[in-house]
Amino acid sequence: MSRGVFSSLPRPRTRRRRLTAALGGSLAVIAGGTWLLLGTGPRPGDHAPMAICAVDGFTLRADVDADGHLDEINEGTSSVVFQGDDQRTAVRVDDARGFWQKLRGASKEDMATRGAFGDFDGDGYLDLAIFYSQRDEGDSTRDNMVVHEVHYGPLARDVSSDRTGTIRIRSSSFVSEVRAVDTNHDGRAELEVFQSGGDGSISRHIGRQDRGGVSVSREGTDDFAPYREPDALGYGACADR
Repeated sequence: MSRGVFSSLPRPRTRRRRLTAALGGSLAVIAGGTWLLLGTGPRPGDHAPMAICAVDGFTLRADVDADGHLDEINEGTSSVVFQGDDQRTAVRVDDARGFWQKLRGASKEDMATRGAFGDFDGDGYLDLAIFYSQRDEGDSTRDNMVVHEVHYGPLARDVSSDRTGTIRIRSSSFVSEVRAVDTNHDGRAELEVFQSGGDGSISRHIGRQDRGGVSVSREGTDDFAPYREPDALGYGACADR
C-alpha cells in the first residue's frame, strides 16, 4: 500500500489528544452553565419614563423597572420596593453586585455596599451608582474598592443593568455614604461621595455624568452628610404631582 493511502487514514488518538478533547468539552459545559446562570436574569420593561418625585429627603417614587408602575426608593436604606400588578418585591443595592464582584470581595473582612439612585444621564430613568469598598481599620484607611460603577436605567428587578459605566474616582478608600442630588434642577443628578480620608476624617466629593460614566472631582471638602430636608434630592414633592 502506498504512503499516500496511509496518510489519508484517520490517525489514532493519543492519550494527550483525548485528554485535551475531554478538557475542552468540560470547559464548554462549564461556560454554557455559567452563561445560563449569569446571563438570563430579570429584564426591565419598555414603558416610557414616568415623573420622579420625592416623598421626603430620603424617599423617591419612580418607575425604576419601566413596567408602568411607580416604585418606592429609600435612599436611607439603599433599597427599592417594586410595585407590580399583584405583588410587592423589596430589593437592596447589594443585589446589584455581579457574581464575580461578590466573589472578589468574599475573602475580605468589613466590606460594605453603598448606593444612590438618581438620573445621572438625564434620560428620565433612575440610575444606580454603587460602591463596594472596605471599611477603615481603626484610623487607617484600606485601599480596597471592588466596585465603583453606574447601572443606567431602566433597571431590572435585581437593580442590575445591561448598560453600565465606570465611576472615575481617585481614591479607593472606604465610601461611607453616597447621595444623588439634582442641585441645579437641570434633570441630571450630581453624585455626592462621602469618602474616608484617614484618621477619622470624611471628605465630600462631587461626581457628574461624563464620557459614559461619572467622573468624581479630585477636590473634596471635609463635610459630614447633613440631615436632609424634604425635597432635598432635587425632585418635586410627590404631593404636588
